[in-house]
Amino acid sequence: MKALLLDLGGVVIDVDPQRCFAYWAEASGVDVGHIAVRWRADEAYEAFEIGAIGFGEYLESLSARLDISLGEDDWRAGWNALLGEPIADVVAALPALAARVPLYCFSNTNVVHQATWEQRHADALTPFRRIYVSWQLGLRKPSVASYRRVADDIGVAPADIVFLDDNADNVRGASAAGLVAHHVPNAAATLATLRGEE
Repeated sequence: MKALLLDLGGVVIDVDPQRCFAYWAEASGVDVGHIAVRWRADEAYEAFEIGAIGFGEYLESLSARLDISLGEDDWRAGWNALLGEPIADVVAALPALAARVPLYCFSNTNVVHQATWEQRHADALTPFRRIYVSWQLGLRKPSVASYRRVADDIGVAPADIVFLDDNADNVRGASAAGLVAHHVPNAAATLATLRGEE
């Protein structure tokens, strides 16, 4: 292993879409189930995550999909409610890892979320040499091209990069790109993999 690459949301920082749904439901006066059953990671969502459209354009699509109307402040607050606190045990392990192997992060994310987690969790993210984000790359996990772009920038062959993600599709994409990929559905699995127990 010449580099360790971690997913961000679900591996380093807690994320929960239900917090978004709950906020938007309360702000719009509908039942949370009304929103939960309508939300999808659709084409507009993916376009937003690769920087192809802005937040305003995504909100137009989201409003139509969810069948609710909100002001931008409420949309933004709900959107950012996805982001929780750093996953303490994982974050505590990062400095020692970074002292042994170059540590990087790769996240499917967007400009609004990035501005939020960079500000809220700057200390927790300090051990990473670089955080790669889909909206700047113009590519999302699980595309093979996205991992190869990251590996090229790191300057390490894919086979020498160990990658951890809580999303099984992303793990399959990384494996197809030649990375040594591990599915880590929770903090215990992440820590076990980092300790070489998996």
